[in-house]
Amino acid sequence: MCDKYVIGYWVPEKKRQKFNWNDFEDVCESEGFRLRMIDVSLSLEKQGPLHVFLHKLTDTQSHAESGDKNAEDIVSRLQEYIAKHPDLIVIDPLDNIRNLRNRYESYEFIQEGIQFKDIFTPNFVEIKSNNVHEIASTLKKRGIKYPFVCKPLIAYGSSDAHKMMIIFNEKDLKDCQLPCVAQNFINHNAILYKLFVVGDRFHVVERPSFKNFYQEDCNSLSTIFFDSHDISKSGSRSKWSILSEDDIPLTVKPNYQIFEKIVKNIQEIFRLVLVGIDVVIENDTGKYAIIDVNVFPGYDGYPNFFEHLIDSIKKLLIERGFCRQNSKGCTLKKCQSDDLDSGFESDEKRKSTK
Repeated sequence: MCDKYVIGYWVPEKKRQKFNWNDFEDVCESEGFRLRMIDVSLSLEKQGPLHVFLHKLTDTQSHAESGDKNAEDIVSRLQEYIAKHPDLIVIDPLDNIRNLRNRYESYEFIQEGIQFKDIFTPNFVEIKSNNVHEIASTLKKRGIKYPFVCKPLIAYGSSDAHKMMIIFNEKDLKDCQLPCVAQNFINHNAILYKLFVVGDRFHVVERPSFKNFYQEDCNSLSTIFFDSHDISKSGSRSKWSILSEDDIPLTVKPNYQIFEKIVKNIQEIFRLVLVGIDVVIENDTGKYAIIDVNVFPGYDGYPNFFEHLIDSIKKLLIERGFCRQNSKGCTLKKCQSDDLDSGFESDEKRKSTK
């Protein structure tokens, strides 16, 4: 019989409310875990012992790397505690999360790590100059074509991290806001697939996205400024998400095995328990484009998230030798497949089942 294991956590209040955190407390209690909120501004040693530390400290990490003294103290305090307690399970390790802070670097990791003909990350380049001619030259060298998406270089740590733009022509390169990354826009029939990963399980949710753009749009449209959370949130009704009648027949059904391949490879690259992957299907080639990877995403539409999270924690405890697989508090449910258990759901499908 396992003793009660302690899951310490630090998650912002806004995220706890969104997740209905009381449900997680109930799941932990029923599965033989103690859930304990951690004050990261105080000594963790005095708040232990902890067996698991679950956190969403991306903003704090980003502020620390930008020189914020208070944030630096928090990260340092946490790193010292982890170093003193090597058996502590951290979801997710700070060094692994850090690999996703810089979008340009994370795209490089994906490009190097994904070696399949049917999966890719669109061409990208970091823009380092405000000079329109220099930007145009950089884009040409890296094969970035119009339209392209301009994204903040830093992927988390501020409210601006998801404020992006689609730029259609050279005259509007002045709209680029440094530091940023330019990434080719892929025509994808206004459908974004969000792959929400929890350990060895994942769930796919279909979301609205941008319609297809063509050469005539580059001649007529000005920069579109948008928040990626807004354009692709459930129920979004943006005018930019309405497909033309000519484009509707181009829509294809996703191949679930390719989603599995993407999840396995992203996990191998970044080694995270909680991760979100944004994928679109290029309409003229049928190839799958990974356009972003996010730490501890919102999991909106993910069924039984807390149960799957606890299952992942149990598996990690067993791997670390904390308790036997047949112990009451550490019994694992077998997945449907050898490595991944998963599901697919669209916004429309979810509405029809309510």
